[in-house]
Amino acid sequence: MIARLLKPEESWRWNQVMAAAFEWDFDLEKAKAEAAREKTEEELREQARNRCFGALSDDGKILYGCVNSREYTCRFDGGAYKLGGIGGVSTLPPYRHNGAIRASLSASLRDMYENGFTFSYLYPFSTQYYRKFGYEVGAEARRWVMPLADIRPKDVGGTIEQIFPGDDFSPLLEVYNACFGDCNMSAVRDRYDAGLEKAKLMEEHRYVYVWRNEAGAPRGLMIAHKTREDGAVVMDCNHTFGAQNENGFLFCDMEALSALLFFVKSAFSADYDKISFTTRREIDLTSLVGENNSASCSMFWNGMLRVVNVRRVLENCSCRGTGCVRIAVEDTILPENCGTWKLTFAPGQVNFVEKTEEQPDVSLTINAFSALICGARDVHSLAWIPDAVVHNAAAPFAGVFYAKPCFMLDLF
Repeated sequence: MIARLLKPEESWRWNQVMAAAFEWDFDLEKAKAEAAREKTEEELREQARNRCFGALSDDGKILYGCVNSREYTCRFDGGAYKLGGIGGVSTLPPYRHNGAIRASLSASLRDMYENGFTFSYLYPFSTQYYRKFGYEVGAEARRWVMPLADIRPKDVGGTIEQIFPGDDFSPLLEVYNACFGDCNMSAVRDRYDAGLEKAKLMEEHRYVYVWRNEAGAPRGLMIAHKTREDGAVVMDCNHTFGAQNENGFLFCDMEALSALLFFVKSAFSADYDKISFTTRREIDLTSLVGENNSASCSMFWNGMLRVVNVRRVLENCSCRGTGCVRIAVEDTILPENCGTWKLTFAPGQVNFVEKTEEQPDVSLTINAFSALICGARDVHSLAWIPDAVVHNAAAPFAGVFYAKPCFMLDLF
């Protein structure tokens, strides 16, 4: 078996593998013609963002499986870094369990490391499976379901505008940037979502609204469609794996949340029973729920993250206070990340990072390190991570491993 980067003109091969693996429709001749077609400059730029690695038979005739990596720019502790969004992980059924995905994903991660990537992210079919490749659950999300009859939102003024196909969608990007500007792993965007702008919203019965405050600034958005759940009519604004930007409910602050809920209650109470939407972990709406309120909240994990370059992350992570922590990292795929890293930090100073032979204060797999340094876990999690071994409990871990907003809203 050999693993290599597949050429753009071979795209029909990996599309065929994915179609067979996921039981999609597939037209071979059309796929071959599309692969051979001369591309526009914009298409070539988009093509360059996607790098597909495949595991092939030694003679190259059979593509056993493949992994696609799409380049994004993501936020981390105030900076912007390259992130590889993993998708299209697929193997032809006759060749499953023969190491094709391990070979393809390992080659993809190696390519990321050598091309200046700092992070990788994926949406797993199995968290346990992808932990074998260094990924860890990274973004905790909360799904809220609120009966319109039970909520008492405040009228804070401002205006609601409805966005139709062909309208200006830039206000949605303004809301997104305001909501996710301080959020680790969130993708840096130049538009809210190209697919949404091209969607046949009216045919799909999806509706887009933006709330502007009294100063005219976009501060909240809602992308909704009607569903039914346990006999109730629900205004569904949840983003999910299959619909990352097809639905949405984003608000920059409590004022924006109040405005959106007031709009929903005043405009839709006659037609809907409930509203359902998703928030990040740190947005706690418990105060909106009372003892006689049938609102509910459930948690789910929104993807898995991985650090690709440990040195770069340690050099650029935001630390609190002054101290020195020695972190031993184990990475079975990228040996450059392995070893004991000595991180020295102080307010107003650039982090100093070096490899050391000194005794580590803590030993972590790349999985645990990734979740901790990105803020999806904190110092209190160390006691509950099976592969974490604390050697020096007096080390200033709280200055390095503390909770931070961490969320991805893009689908690969």
